[in-house]
Amino acid sequence: MRSTFIFLAAVGLLFPRISLAQQPARFGVSDKRAIDQLFDRYVQAFSTKDYARLREQLQAPFLTFRVGVDVMPTMDDVMNYYGKLRDDLDEQNYARSQYVRSRITALAADRALVNSTFSRFRKDGTVLLKQSAIYLVSKSSGAWKICGAFAQDLEEFGKVY
Repeated sequence: MRSTFIFLAAVGLLFPRISLAQQPARFGVSDKRAIDQLFDRYVQAFSTKDYARLREQLQAPFLTFRVGVDVMPTMDDVMNYYGKLRDDLDEQNYARSQYVRSRITALAADRALVNSTFSRFRKDGTVLLKQSAIYLVSKSSGAWKICGAFAQDLEEFGKVY
């Protein structure tokens, strides 16, 4: 039953308007700029542990794809997840993150996938991690927010199968 709910939640978030005759989704330069700015605010808030500002960039329900699909139904769940993730990085002498490149794919006028590569740096400036992730973003009440994320192999960035 839980797996059915998770599947339906994922389908509902990723493909809100399924239609056989649907044209490819597109949105304008202003939406792409707004998504880029969303990620600038997100990485800054994450790096500095500004949880109030980080909360403004995220939306529940929030999906993560690790071993399986995990649905975090409330913002408290999402913030607990990010708090633990960020605290774990402190133990590795983490200082900041930086996005290297991103590719935005519109799913609908109010949904997109953001395929990104980023680096995490230690306090001494050395690279802690290079990673790639795909984020699900959604536009709600005029603002873009991150509502899902899953890691991918760095070598897979930008590939279409």
